[in-house]
Amino acid sequence: MSGIFESLAWADGKINPSGIKNEIFFAPKSDIKTFPPFNAAPANADENVAFNGDYEMQVGKTFQRLYSTQGKGKVDWESIGEKDCKMFMNKGMFKFPDLNNAAKSLAKSCVNANMVFIVPLPHETEKRYVVLGDDYWDTTVNVKGDSGDAPGSDKGTTVEVEAPSTTPLPNYTGILVLPDGSLDCATGVFTPTV
Repeated sequence: MSGIFESLAWADGKINPSGIKNEIFFAPKSDIKTFPPFNAAPANADENVAFNGDYEMQVGKTFQRLYSTQGKGKVDWESIGEKDCKMFMNKGMFKFPDLNNAAKSLAKSCVNANMVFIVPLPHETEKRYVVLGDDYWDTTVNVKGDSGDAPGSDKGTTVEVEAPSTTPLPNYTGILVLPDGSLDCATGVFTPTV
């Protein structure tokens, strides 16, 4: 397959918000029964960087939520590898503002686990959810905690993710099953469990 090349145009004065939203979604890969595939024959740029389909979860399993303080988290990517073998390293950093037992349990549980994270990006006219982790390569998760050093100083649990992929920050437009309902990542509409 050859590359998909399209012009990159920019509208003067376009609204272009930065950062990530404050709710991240995550699951161990072992909780996922079937991963959505990449498009086998993408026809345009949108299809070239998106998964096609939904995550199918193991019986009784769902994605979980992770609050991340706005302004303290981000996703980024860079190309890695040697000539003719290049791909991408997708990265994420999320900040939970406490050192409570749930945060320490998350750290203990995912420190050697293979995980998937789905991160919503702010955008004025479309829903954008990007994925860190797929079924091809292992995801590395590093978690650290900090009590802060003075009244009012920054504290909490920091989750850092590295996920190799053939695609920089692939998009997800499928359904996310959550403990209390489902989220349609194409529309951003959450439907609670009845």
